[in-house]
Amino acid sequence: MADKIDRILQNKFRIDPCYIPALLKLSSELKGEPDEKLDELLESTLSESNLSQEDLESYIKMHKPELMEEAKKIIF
Repeated sequence: MADKIDRILQNKFRIDPCYIPALLKLSSELKGEPDEKLDELLESTLSESNLSQEDLESYIKMHKPELMEEAKKIIF
C-alpha cells in the first residue's frame, strides 16, 4: 500500500484538474495544428472547473517536462 501511495505522490501532477486540459493543449501544440474545437473544449472545461486560463498556464509552466513526455505519447 505504501508503494502505491508513493507512486501516486511522485506523479501527483496527474491528479490536478488542469492535467487533462494541459495534456490536450500541449499535444495539440506538438502537432503544430491549431484546433478551434479543442480551444473551445479547453475553455469550457476550464470554466466548468472554475479554473482560469492563467491557472492552466501556471500548471503547464510548473509541470512542463512531465506533461511534454505524456503529450508525446498521445499525439494522434
